[in-house]
Amino acid sequence: LKPMAKGVVELLSKPKVVGKRQVSPRGYFLEVYLPLVAQKAKAGQFVTFQATELSPRQPLQVVDVDPQRGTFSVLVEAHNRATVELVELLEEGAEIFNVEGPNGTPFPVEKYGTVLLVGQGWGAAANYPIAKELLSAQNEVYAALVGGSRENIYCEEDYKKLLGEDKVLVYTEEDDYGREGGVSEAVEAFIKEVKTPDLIVFAGSPVGGEAVAEITKSKGIKNISLVASNMLCTGGLCLTCRVKVGDKMVLNCIEGPYLDGNAVDWKMVSFRNGYYWDLEKEALEYFINKLLPKLKRKKQKS
Repeated sequence: LKPMAKGVVELLSKPKVVGKRQVSPRGYFLEVYLPLVAQKAKAGQFVTFQATELSPRQPLQVVDVDPQRGTFSVLVEAHNRATVELVELLEEGAEIFNVEGPNGTPFPVEKYGTVLLVGQGWGAAANYPIAKELLSAQNEVYAALVGGSRENIYCEEDYKKLLGEDKVLVYTEEDDYGREGGVSEAVEAFIKEVKTPDLIVFAGSPVGGEAVAEITKSKGIKNISLVASNMLCTGGLCLTCRVKVGDKMVLNCIEGPYLDGNAVDWKMVSFRNGYYWDLEKEALEYFINKLLPKLKRKKQKS
């Protein structure tokens, strides 16, 4: 095909899962063929997935891209209906109903000096492409990977290969893997034992973001954090993702998801996310108990 014709074919083609790898009881890496995203996505941006035409929309951070193959990778940690649908319904070779992106603003990559990346659970995967870019910008980069248990630690070997084993610190709260502690302990120990970083980059839960911000604000450390707010349209129209940053409201799907962590109103993020918890739980139970068995029987018959 001629270049223009090939571009039109790619535009009209359905995104497809070309690789699926389970890395924890609830975590899966999906490699997706969609050249338009693979060629344009930058570190810090996300894509929005919809497994089927009836599925909820789910934003997921881009973890890796391969422009030559036309693929990109995301980490899916099954916790709500949208993510459970993605891991239950999409096997290798499956077409995805809709993938939109890249969305959001790329991470501001520059030479900061010493940078500590704090990845809580899935946040370690979200921070990984940023680690690569910051390293390329001649920063001294360290990573703290934090999880409730070992199964919540992602991309450990990738970070060690990229940064070196001595620059990757692992913390867990419920078992004896790595050091004992959460995000606060990880940041405080780094400052005490290594040095005060010029920048801390956090990705994880709003509660974790608030804990990190308490330390960075008190010590005057620059903080850029991924704000995991609820998102719906991911186009700036529905206003679901609004986040208070300083004295203004920000559309996280447009200006984020990485924002000034010292200025984010983390309590408001947690409160707004809680609006939909009961509905999320109800939707997940309905899918698991009603829809999924029907879909599996239908697949067996076909």
